[in-house]
Amino acid sequence: MIVTFVLILCSQSISLVSSFTLNNAICRSIAPMTREHPQVKNYRSNCKPKRYFDASIQRTYRSKSSLRYTADDEVDIIGTVTILVPSSSQESSSFGSKSPVSNPSYETVAKQLARKVRQFSDGKISTRVVNPHDDSNDACLASNALIALGLTTPADIQYLSRTFRKRREKQQNQQLANTCQFAVGCGGNYAPIVGPYDEANPSILATLAPWTDIASGKRLATQMTELFGKYTSDEFALAIMLFFNQFLGTKIPWVQHSIDVTWEKGLFQNAKEIYAMITKCGPCIAKCLNDENCSSCIKALDKIDTRDQVTSYRTVVSYESELLRDFSLCILQKNNIFECKAEIPSVPYVQPMKSWRGKEVTTEIARGIMIGHLEGVSESLEGGLGLDVSWKVACGANVAYDQFPSQNQLFYPDGKGKDLWYDPIFRVETIDGRNVWCKRHYKVRNGEVPGTFRFSVLDNGVTSNEFWTIVDTADDLSWVVFHYAGAAGAVGQRYLGGLLCTPDGKLPADEKELEKIWTVLKSTEIEPWELFVVDNNDQSKGALDAGPPPLDFYRKVASVVG
Repeated sequence: MIVTFVLILCSQSISLVSSFTLNNAICRSIAPMTREHPQVKNYRSNCKPKRYFDASIQRTYRSKSSLRYTADDEVDIIGTVTILVPSSSQESSSFGSKSPVSNPSYETVAKQLARKVRQFSDGKISTRVVNPHDDSNDACLASNALIALGLTTPADIQYLSRTFRKRREKQQNQQLANTCQFAVGCGGNYAPIVGPYDEANPSILATLAPWTDIASGKRLATQMTELFGKYTSDEFALAIMLFFNQFLGTKIPWVQHSIDVTWEKGLFQNAKEIYAMITKCGPCIAKCLNDENCSSCIKALDKIDTRDQVTSYRTVVSYESELLRDFSLCILQKNNIFECKAEIPSVPYVQPMKSWRGKEVTTEIARGIMIGHLEGVSESLEGGLGLDVSWKVACGANVAYDQFPSQNQLFYPDGKGKDLWYDPIFRVETIDGRNVWCKRHYKVRNGEVPGTFRFSVLDNGVTSNEFWTIVDTADDLSWVVFHYAGAAGAVGQRYLGGLLCTPDGKLPADEKELEKIWTVLKSTEIEPWELFVVDNNDQSKGALDAGPPPLDFYRKVASVVG
């Protein structure tokens, strides 16, 4: 964590080299609730429907996977991935354990993972799904990355062992540094390969020379193993992006920027960033060092896995203060020490709903749908229940923050009536066991097309933007499906997600209605098994411990003076 590094550097004068492994938990934890995009107003014009490379089982690879080639739609392909699934198409996976549907088969999962890789890479990474019986084109041997999922039968294991052995021999004979292979949830123990690093044939350089590519591969192997082990589509795709960004010679916008002090950056770049932080944000650093709460936060962040953004965010919430906010505002937002940038993803392109209750969707209708069931708003639509919230999130598709419990949404007009305010109020269990309410305050502006909106917020010192789309809504306002695409430029992060919201935060009981909703979500390239069900039980111990949610914290002022 870069914040940790600077604070410890200032307090203990430790060396740069001994600190390269420190992490960026504060900055990562800020990102789930913050997003930035300086050209949001141009999003629509840049997001006309395009034909992107179909990341499915149809692609045939060239024999030399290191070569660059172009798909039919002129998207430049920088590398290839093969996902190897069990021969039995009905083999259940470990994905979707927190979703409202049953665990999908590995074949179903793999097809969606291929789609995620396409989304995260802007169509530049080609992905193929095969099983041991249909790998007639030797995709498993030719691809840059081979990820085996859930192979357990003797025949499948035999094929996997033989394939891994051939790839390892090829890597050694040709001294390849642009390949990787992993076995996830498979029978047996298979040592991974990441770039020049081979866990089965470890080099002493991986430990003694941390600046080398072999050492970098070892660190990335550990990180990718942890990401794959979480069994979510987002983290699977993230692991793939990290590998291609590091070892294929082409930067992947999704992960190209880093706010870490790392060996990969090199001594000069690390020293440059640290010097800039100290000279430009010295007072913020000193204040944090001298504050018990801020120092405690730093110590706590050092003990957690910073790749888990939910855990990181919980930690920051446990010690949230103005000092931490000022620190991130100075380093990330005002001075952009790490020269990060990120643009809102343009893939997938999601169509907003065109009609509702038999009428064409207008900006006024779309605003009314956003406002939903909130009481006391003149723009409320017929069928609104007059509640203290507009909507509650029943389930969401973003691993970073759709797992938080008690998610309330308030949409209401600002004081001038032109724009809307959006206040998400959600509950977080802190690392020391307390339950607290978190609240954020977004500005919402109408998009160029009815049913689309542009969100912006300054959260914990970082400015960020999102692009939201109303995908569909029940005529009786019993549910709504939102899709969002966002970017936090100051921390170089991009993300996608979708939400199913209802008045009470519960899933619709009607199975036919649920099937309709799943179809709507699939149109946004989100599968039901990717969703995380939100705990909205207001009588749970956590909810009772937190007390009543501060739903009107911003509204009582913002709707008047905004």
